[in-house]
Amino acid sequence: MWIFQSSGVYIYSPDGKTEKRFVPPEQVCPSDEPAYSGTGYNPSCRFYDIVSDGKKHVWAAVGRSASKIKVFDINTGSIVGAFETCKSPNKLEYHPLRDEVWVRCGDMADNSTETTILDVFSASSPSVNIQTDILVKEGVEGEGLSSRGLSVIDDTLGDIGYVTDRDLPYLFKIDLSEKTVSDKFEMTPASHGLYETAYSEVNKHVFVRSQVCCTCGFEGADKGASCGRYPGSNVTVTTGTFA
Repeated sequence: MWIFQSSGVYIYSPDGKTEKRFVPPEQVCPSDEPAYSGTGYNPSCRFYDIVSDGKKHVWAAVGRSASKIKVFDINTGSIVGAFETCKSPNKLEYHPLRDEVWVRCGDMADNSTETTILDVFSASSPSVNIQTDILVKEGVEGEGLSSRGLSVIDDTLGDIGYVTDRDLPYLFKIDLSEKTVSDKFEMTPASHGLYETAYSEVNKHVFVRSQVCCTCGFEGADKGASCGRYPGSNVTVTTGTFA
């Protein structure tokens, strides 16, 4: 049993009674890593997602400014390496039939040469570079635009995966062999975008949570005269009375 915290990585026996290994945070998140967005501020050691191949490695998306995936030996807890990936990795998924770990990222750095929001590693050879070219927004390259969303990667889907973007009303179909977007499906009724996902291996359905925009700040608005704690912004409302 593995526990990832800002204070380090703790490895326990399956029953949780015996601590087998401790990896201090300074080994997982070295202080000499680049500061957050050039501010001089180094955030705490946080983890966005964890996945294991069940055989050799445990993979962790670390919430630091450096876009890297930390890989641990599943038996000893030793750090195998830190491998660069696309910016802001937030979801990891293991595909056992392809023996691959897929990474969904949320941002792209300005003038980035890594033009993808979905990266992939060989689970058995994480240092091997595999080129992907998966974008869901036009004009992302070189502009630093975000693509916040999640992915669906599962061995029962074969060489097909899916990706969402909270600002786009499409479910994007990914060819895992070609590592490109092969198709997209528009959601009806219309929504502003798609975000959270759930996949059923029983009926092979992908369930998606949509994002909608509401009006606020005037009498008769969807949310009333108040926009709440944070001010509203100008958006194109695609659903409801004021669409």
